[in-house]
Amino acid sequence: MDFRLPPWLKPGLMLAVVACLLVFITLNRADLSGSTEPREAGVAAEMLQSHNFLLPSLNGEPFLEKPPLSYWLQAASIGSFGYQAFAPRLPSALAAIATVLLFAFFYRKSNQKDWHILLSGTLLITMGAFLEYAQTAGQDMLLAFGVSLAVLSFYFTREDGSKALWLGFSAGIAVATLAKGVVGLAVPGIVVLSYLLIESFHFDQRFTLSKWVRPALFSLLGLLPILAWLALIFATQGIEPVREVVWANSVGRFQGDYSGGAHAEPFYFYLKNLPQSFQPWSFLLYIAIWQSLKVLKIDRRRVFLLCWLVAPLVLLSLSAGKRPSYLLMIYPAAAAFLADYLVSFIQTSSETTAKAAKVAKWLAAMQASIFSGALFYVVFRLVQIGLPGVAGVSLLLAGLPLYFMWRSVPQLRVFHLLAGAVGVLLVTSVAYYGLVTPHDGQLQSAKRVMDPLALFSGAGRPVALYQPSERMRGAASFYLQHRVPTIATIAQLHETLARQPDTVVLADESSGQLDLDQFKDEGQVRYGRTRYRYLSGKRIGSAG
Repeated sequence: MDFRLPPWLKPGLMLAVVACLLVFITLNRADLSGSTEPREAGVAAEMLQSHNFLLPSLNGEPFLEKPPLSYWLQAASIGSFGYQAFAPRLPSALAAIATVLLFAFFYRKSNQKDWHILLSGTLLITMGAFLEYAQTAGQDMLLAFGVSLAVLSFYFTREDGSKALWLGFSAGIAVATLAKGVVGLAVPGIVVLSYLLIESFHFDQRFTLSKWVRPALFSLLGLLPILAWLALIFATQGIEPVREVVWANSVGRFQGDYSGGAHAEPFYFYLKNLPQSFQPWSFLLYIAIWQSLKVLKIDRRRVFLLCWLVAPLVLLSLSAGKRPSYLLMIYPAAAAFLADYLVSFIQTSSETTAKAAKVAKWLAAMQASIFSGALFYVVFRLVQIGLPGVAGVSLLLAGLPLYFMWRSVPQLRVFHLLAGAVGVLLVTSVAYYGLVTPHDGQLQSAKRVMDPLALFSGAGRPVALYQPSERMRGAASFYLQHRVPTIATIAQLHETLARQPDTVVLADESSGQLDLDQFKDEGQVRYGRTRYRYLSGKRIGSAG
């Protein structure tokens, strides 16, 4: 078994290169799509257009589901790079890369630091869901970064003995709460609390007050930025917006009292999704957890990482509102736990029995099979969507890393195996996110819906939105680069078109009380399962 790293290798630099390649190559792959991206980009674009960076708004209406950090960063990106699809995604991309590089900082004094850094970061950035959300506009990746910074800083104040890391803990709390609100405090809090209980009653077998007081005090320091923002909101808007941010959109979502976008799911929602979480490393992770149970009595780091994995999962399962993206906060813990197990396992296998080496080869072959299967699936999808030439090029480019990956399995040349797997994944990711995903998501393109409105507006015709969803209001602000009037009732629709018959109104054809025969059909387009119509007051066959 070869557990050596090349002498020229700089793990932090290599992680930065791999992460940037995986994230940035396909960042501008497609238009804003789905339910989240158009809305988030729209709020940020409106901040930029109105120069009101205090109160997030969506098409002129206050939008206080989330604090403003992600909107500030997206607005800055849009202001710097223009209204391109990658601009509102850029903060998520940078947050993902920063989360990966946290390992290079925190593991710099550890035993086998190079392997811990390289494995932890590579495992994290190659997790499918983590990579996907790294290229998605929203708050989830900023939240994951803030939580990771906070809890890693907390733990390494013990392992490194560095008191300066408490400032990193406060900074993590500040980022997490400004990105997502109360959950940005609750998740680090439950991780810290669970570990402190185990540390006090199992490892130390004594209660030390200072170990409990410091996290509380530095949490208060981390809350100052969001408290300052809430104070400004209160001073300018009154108590109702503050109540909506702090209570309705945080506690209300947890209890299930919040109806708008609550994402209500049963308590077993995350347990049901565990097999597909952390892919392509999930099976290996669950083996690592099972095999680590016997060392948890003495291994503080693995106990801490398990607290980071399990405690938030329990908390999130108790919440009424659930989404797969909420689990991103524990993905770094999964990567670090698996890396720690692998380093320990490979070291032990190198020094002891042939049986352990045989198990290692079986695990390596299993992971190589998973990466190979993913490659051939993407090749199949490329052929299926009419790109056989690209499928052939993808196979050709992946051939060399695929060969090195499988060649490394019998000899267990760990670095070559990992490098080959990353090479295969790079080709697979570029092909999938660059070609397959945009093809599959054509019907989810918000730009396709807004392009006709832009043409009507460019021709001098007024445009409006009838009972628009949040995603359509956001898409209008981003792609048309200005607010678009909204029409709330059928009476207002008739009144608007009677006053200005050439107005083009975007309407969901399934909207209640909407008799399409009363309007001229100026066109239609599908968005997912919804068909939108462009309506005007000019009757078909009428003059003018």
